[in-house]
Amino acid sequence: MKKLLYQIILLTGIITIFFSACDNIDEPLILLNQEEIPLNVDDTIFVSDSVMVREKHVLLEDFTGHKCINCPEAAIAAHELALQVNHRLIIYAVHAGFYASPDNTGLYTANFQTATGDELNNQFQIFFNPSGLINRKSYNGSLVQIAANWTNVINTELALPSVADMKLKHTYYPKRNSFKIDVELTPLATLDGKFKVCLYIAEDGIISPQKNNNVNIGPVPDWEDYEHRNILRGSLNTTFGEYMSANGLLSEGQTYSKSVFYTPNPDWVTNNCNIIAYVYNESTWEVIQVAELRLRTE
Repeated sequence: MKKLLYQIILLTGIITIFFSACDNIDEPLILLNQEEIPLNVDDTIFVSDSVMVREKHVLLEDFTGHKCINCPEAAIAAHELALQVNHRLIIYAVHAGFYASPDNTGLYTANFQTATGDELNNQFQIFFNPSGLINRKSYNGSLVQIAANWTNVINTELALPSVADMKLKHTYYPKRNSFKIDVELTPLATLDGKFKVCLYIAEDGIISPQKNNNVNIGPVPDWEDYEHRNILRGSLNTTFGEYMSANGLLSEGQTYSKSVFYTPNPDWVTNNCNIIAYVYNESTWEVIQVAELRLRTE
């Protein structure tokens, strides 16, 4: 019986590998070792996926709104750049502020605002859209960057050496309808300061109206079937996260880990959702590494 059970698990993994080839994130499926299989027989059929980040990855926090006429052009350009750099650029869209507010009637009744997004918007004093934080580093004397600066700043960040390896993994248990999210960080040097890890969830591919003023990219002034990419849905461990280690300090070569459990929101398309994990310096806000992983339920 035990041998047959392992064969079922292996077959499930092989089938999952076959279908994962169509995923637009193109991250490998990692089969669990036998010793990682839960002891409870009811939990032995599950889906697991993971990604290991060794190169320097860059986080773009795109502050936007569905009534911002210049935001589609900036977002499309950013996601095209992410493709060009082999997804080393990770993006999520924060709908917050004046241009993100929903109307009571008409095209713009959708509400993509979140408590997490509002906290970020207030913390970094975002006064115009589109605005971006790029690894939360200051360039030209400001953390907040206008869209015209994004490409140059992103390329500058991508050219820097990595200071940490990161592994992001999820395991989905169908009988529980829940995910276990694991993040591991291994610094390549002893880093100054205290560091926190944030685990966010974003939903990709949402079709909903968007204001637009550029006829070269889509309909104006209302792009009714606009595809919104990676809209921030919330945080799995609070807006500003938790210490990566017990005291926030990180030492070279030591691996630190955090885990959370997550039950999918039934109002979202789970298989269009991405977990985004990033580690940042508590004092400077600078993001030292970031990873993204698409949720899989089959």
